[in-house]
Amino acid sequence: MQRPEDDVRKEEVEELLGFSITDEQFLEALEYAKRKQTYIFERDERAVVLQHWYLVKLTEEYVRSLALSKFTMDLCRRITDMEKEHQVNKNLGAPQDTHIITVSAL
Repeated sequence: MQRPEDDVRKEEVEELLGFSITDEQFLEALEYAKRKQTYIFERDERAVVLQHWYLVKLTEEYVRSLALSKFTMDLCRRITDMEKEHQVNKNLGAPQDTHIITVSAL
């Protein structure tokens, strides 16, 4: 259901986001947004769903979702790496003497 008013420009989405995105991010988000727009319209049949600004907002929403997912995955990876490093450092700590020294009775 491609219409001329569907032609969302990357700059429109970037303006809402407040930062630049790659062409790949934009195209992935726009494709997802179009599918979601169709899905919503099939369920609700409200004309507002088919408006250009709605598709722009859905595209922005998906870019933000991708950014949050990436941030979360990077954070989890960093925490996992820190835990691994902590385990290695703990094992490399000061050597501990495990010998028992007895004092002889006089």
